[in-house]
Amino acid sequence: MKLYKLLAFLKRDFKIFLSYKMAMITTTFGTIFPLLTYFFINKLIPEQTQESLLQYGGSYFEFTLIGIAFTTYFTMAVQEFSAATRRDQMAGCLEALLSSQTDTKAIIFMSAVFKFIHNGTILIFMFIVAILFLGFDISSMNILSTILALILSLLVFVSLGIFSAAGTIIFKKGEPFGILFGTMSSLLGGAVFPVEILPDWLKAISYVVPIRYSLDALRLSILQGYSIPMLSNQLMILFFSAILLFPLSLKFFEWAVNKGKREGTLMQY
Repeated sequence: MKLYKLLAFLKRDFKIFLSYKMAMITTTFGTIFPLLTYFFINKLIPEQTQESLLQYGGSYFEFTLIGIAFTTYFTMAVQEFSAATRRDQMAGCLEALLSSQTDTKAIIFMSAVFKFIHNGTILIFMFIVAILFLGFDISSMNILSTILALILSLLVFVSLGIFSAAGTIIFKKGEPFGILFGTMSSLLGGAVFPVEILPDWLKAISYVVPIRYSLDALRLSILQGYSIPMLSNQLMILFFSAILLFPLSLKFFEWAVNKGKREGTLMQY
């Protein structure tokens, strides 16, 4: 992946971003309102009364902030590859991009880099607001285990995002991967409530949802200071998921592009 090509994609996406000034403002500052919502909901839930929250420190606000913030970021990681592919389809340039000398896998990555940077900035902004004004406590945070959990999680969800982009090329509007993840993540991943309160049959299904392990590892490392060995179960599951899904997703995307070229359907949307 050549740097000048990456910079060209970033320049293009930044110009597009700046052209929608109201969306830029509302997207950035709109993140504050969910924080306030869950901050005041937390006032209704006395700490130490919910056993399922005790392992994370007992604060519903801190539990939910991590769940909502990272679920939003991981959902973007899944959906942005598909969205970028869809935008290029509708702009009429997808076939030209994928038929260029640049590797198709590099193109799909470069198309999403700006969104990762933008949403990462919003993620940091949310935590800064929570720390400065809402009493979010990161004094116990284990930085190394948090970074490792985040990297492994991103590898998993980037892989799902590449599957989603391939699904967009094949199925057009009926792309199933992003829809399935978006539906399952909040309910079965424990974004706004602990997975432990789910009925047994839903709890059993949640064991195959990657975001469950991501959020669990991030909450325990940020709120309770768990070290890497203490998070070995969650991190190993994320690691093996990443090394399985990432190469498979690249192969599947390459197959989808070649299929679209053979059938002449890359421009159909």
